[in-house]
Amino acid sequence: MASFGLVLPIQGDSGDLDRHLEELREEVQAAEAAGFDAVFLPEFHQARGGAIVSPLLALGWLTAGTARIKLGTLVLATPLHDPVRLAEDVLMLDHATRGRVILGLGTAHVPVDFELYDRPRARRGAITDEILDILELCWSNRPFEYDGEFFQRKGHVTPAPFSEPRPTVWIGAHGPKGLARAATRADRWVCDPERDIDVAAQLAEQYRSCAAAAGRPANVGLFREAWIGESREECEEVWAPHPMKVHRLYYNVGVYLEEFEPWVNDIHSRDDFTLERLAPGRFLYGDGDEVRETARQWLDQTGADYMAVRMRHPTGPSHADTLVAIERFGQSVIEPLSQRVTT
Repeated sequence: MASFGLVLPIQGDSGDLDRHLEELREEVQAAEAAGFDAVFLPEFHQARGGAIVSPLLALGWLTAGTARIKLGTLVLATPLHDPVRLAEDVLMLDHATRGRVILGLGTAHVPVDFELYDRPRARRGAITDEILDILELCWSNRPFEYDGEFFQRKGHVTPAPFSEPRPTVWIGAHGPKGLARAATRADRWVCDPERDIDVAAQLAEQYRSCAAAAGRPANVGLFREAWIGESREECEEVWAPHPMKVHRLYYNVGVYLEEFEPWVNDIHSRDDFTLERLAPGRFLYGDGDEVRETARQWLDQTGADYMAVRMRHPTGPSHADTLVAIERFGQSVIEPLSQRVTT
């Protein structure tokens, strides 16, 4: 069986954050009705005009009144956080939602955010490992002492987790150290949306090898951009320009890598960064039948049983159009694929 999550945008096209939050509440309710397993927020800081900067806090409010849907981060900028504060925040949401929290973690990458939080970017992997150590200790319901390079802590964090043995942890990564970290310390590895599906399949194999060596189960998740419309051409007109803007930002901050995307050396201007170059294996769009079939192929190719999709972006499409697309995704993709058994 495959499960699907919905990644929410941190900004809306109106520039009014209060209005955006209200719209997201409607989208969360629509996602629950459509059969999505969870809703997620990424973590970004210092966005022009302001944006959601506390994903867990916002998600706690956005999912208030829901009955089933989980809430999670894809992904949190782990090195920027205090580990005890993070552990306690997750514990509160774990109890408030009766175990519906997914803590998705990454090592972060934006240099100005490390400056803002006064953390050494060059050591972000080591900081993340120490935070993972302390999270486990905080969720053990036992007194502990920790003496690391970056954190020294002593205490007994309460209450005990609602979830057993602890809240769910996912890790997003694409490098060897990150894949090994996910295999040995997380409940699921999630492939980021910049890597195309062929690269995702290769990384999934590396992750599974690490998990097998550690004697742990391997659970693969995908993060993809997605939209359902009347036709592929309509999607390219109404939806595609918006994820393209986000991925141009990713390119500008160095997230596309020659190791995985050799074409980065061919980008010399904005005109070279095209939908035709980006869409294959990354952007999931078209009518319901096309999206369902492509999603099925991607899940099979990577061995994934989870796909988190991002439909709306800061510049659009509109909230109204997104509500329609969420419903269509539930009917055309979630309902049929959640029933299938992967062979």
